[in-house]
Amino acid sequence: MSKTAATSTIALCSAMPLPAGDTVPEWIHLLPAGQMQTFDGRGPYRVADIAKLIEVSMQGDARLPIDENHATDLAAPKGEPSPARGWIVALEQRGDGVWGKVEWTGSGKALLADKAYRHISPVIVHDQNNVVGGVVRASLVNRPNLRGLTALHQEQTMDPTLVQIREALGLPATADAAAVAAGVNALKVSTSTTALQHVSQALTPIAKAVGLTEQATGDQILTAIQSLQAAGKSDVAAQITALQTELTNKGNALVALQQTISNDRAVAFVDGAIKAGKISVKPLRDHYIAEHVKDPARVEKEIGALPALQSSGTTAVPPSDARPGELTADEASVVAMMGIDPEAFKKTKAAQAAKQEAL
Repeated sequence: MSKTAATSTIALCSAMPLPAGDTVPEWIHLLPAGQMQTFDGRGPYRVADIAKLIEVSMQGDARLPIDENHATDLAAPKGEPSPARGWIVALEQRGDGVWGKVEWTGSGKALLADKAYRHISPVIVHDQNNVVGGVVRASLVNRPNLRGLTALHQEQTMDPTLVQIREALGLPATADAAAVAAGVNALKVSTSTTALQHVSQALTPIAKAVGLTEQATGDQILTAIQSLQAAGKSDVAAQITALQTELTNKGNALVALQQTISNDRAVAFVDGAIKAGKISVKPLRDHYIAEHVKDPARVEKEIGALPALQSSGTTAVPPSDARPGELTADEASVVAMMGIDPEAFKKTKAAQAAKQEAL
């Protein structure tokens, strides 16, 4: 980033911390949030657009060098060494300003592990109005100039989240973690009081709805609601029991109706067969009716296979295959299918024939 008539490059000599111990920080604090003050009276400086500043500073494949004591600006012009101790490879906006991600060189890690330096000083570009337009590099230093940055080896570094909370609570930048915690607790108390007021206001119409006064406590309201629920559950249970009884009665009535219909059909068929002169049906009328109720198709097939007596008393099919007093082939087949004693059937057949002759 070259120096132009409208801009100036300045080393701010600021401060940014390492965590306690020998840990080397991956991120360093390069610019504080808001207006930037310096110890030597220059400025103040400000960043109008942090997103644009990051874009300008890291354009292309930029890797911003970190040297010692601004060697690039002070020693290099004299031909003296100004080696990089690290490279800033990314910039990020946080609640307390701009932070840079660093890839440290071996010598840089050794310097930080040895705690040889305590601060970071950014080199910035600004215009005549002291508006910062970009970061060009940074330097390890021990005498910071820019106020508001975190020291490299500060024993207690405030978490960026706490910084954001501090700002949200409206606390000053000097407020430490304890002050932030106190602010949060105060907010909780205030919020709790407000919440209780809202709850009390919401309970008033509920108390009236359950027949209590506006001064009823939450426990009293809860007890009243539970009582109403219990009563409601009892009514529902009684309604369910009545409904179940009604359904059972209707089911029983339907079964009885179906049985009546089946029995009527059986009686009509068997009596029709008797009227048609089907042999041996009348003596076994009740048996055929009961069997027809259970299996109409089977009984109708069996009775349909029986011979019928004509009005003259003779069978519709001449029993040419049977001797007098014996069963025809069809009769024997039917008797066998129905499990009837052949001799009993013969007696029934003879009695029926005698009755027909008497007529």
